[in-house]
Amino acid sequence: MITAHSARLPAPPWPDPTGLLRLRVRHPAPGTAVVEVAGEVDLATAPRLAEVVESRLRSTVSLVIVDLRQTTFLGVAGLRTLIRLSLLAAGADTDFYVDPGTAPTVRRLLALFPLSCARPGAAEGLTEIPLPRPAERP
Repeated sequence: MITAHSARLPAPPWPDPTGLLRLRVRHPAPGTAVVEVAGEVDLATAPRLAEVVESRLRSTVSLVIVDLRQTTFLGVAGLRTLIRLSLLAAGADTDFYVDPGTAPTVRRLLALFPLSCARPGAAEGLTEIPLPRPAERP
């Protein structure tokens, strides 16, 4: 259900109401969207991340990369959001990858709960090179 509040998207970069998350979307190649995440992804901010990425999954792009390189904290709510977005992307036949970056809190959570869509370096210039789908990995 779309409410009047969620239908209005502010101009990028999109801060969340708590001020703990900044999102920026860039299109480095045709059909590619990179969602840059800076700050904290937790119970309060994960819905905003989901909203921005879902809008890209509903668009005409064929590749969405969530760039967590500037993320300072990834909580379980953020991890659940990334898993759900991965499933939505599969249903939409859109390639979906997460670049985990090097933040210790992000790497620690992903070490405990690995994501099949995690691709270190995906946001660093690999957006123009076709990445293998998760099922096609060796």
